[in-house]
Amino acid sequence: MPYIEFKNVCKEYKMGEITIKALDKANFSIEKGELVVIVGPSGAGKTTTLNILGGMDSATSGKVIVDNKEVTHLKNKELIKYRRDDIGFVFQFYNLIQNLTAIENVEIATQLCKNALDPEKTLEKVGLKNRKSNFPAQLSGGEQQRVAIARAIANKPSMILADEPTGALDTETTGEIMKLFIELNKQGRT
Repeated sequence: MPYIEFKNVCKEYKMGEITIKALDKANFSIEKGELVVIVGPSGAGKTTTLNILGGMDSATSGKVIVDNKEVTHLKNKELIKYRRDDIGFVFQFYNLIQNLTAIENVEIATQLCKNALDPEKTLEKVGLKNRKSNFPAQLSGGEQQRVAIARAIANKPSMILADEPTGALDTETTGEIMKLFIELNKQGRT
């Protein structure tokens, strides 16, 4: 049985009398520990797919099943637990807390879960050991993205969802971050 299943997932947004279909009967399955890249043009539904899979948005119809749990029907407390324990999310626009330092942005994720990684070592993994005391406004876009990645992996999630995780990075840093994702995947992360 697949670890992740999208079964006829639709997502519609209503704007007055207009209905926009962000996803129209999306179907796919992913095995546990698989490394998958979703590609497509702007507006194809990639971010919507990740948001539904991560429990941050809901499908209009269809089923999303993760590890034999139907995510589409989780109640609020169950959804919070799912996001906290199972998901590491790297947002396209970082979503760092501006009045917290880099280390504090990572620590906040570790305080919410059991068996978290050490925040300092996690920042070191993404090449930001010497920037841990800087606030997001004092970091480049690429550095902010790496803090977001460190925050996403700090809770040792079973699944990492990354929405354009290397979009703001230079070629060398992109290579380093992809190596990190491959290393995490080899450790069993989907």
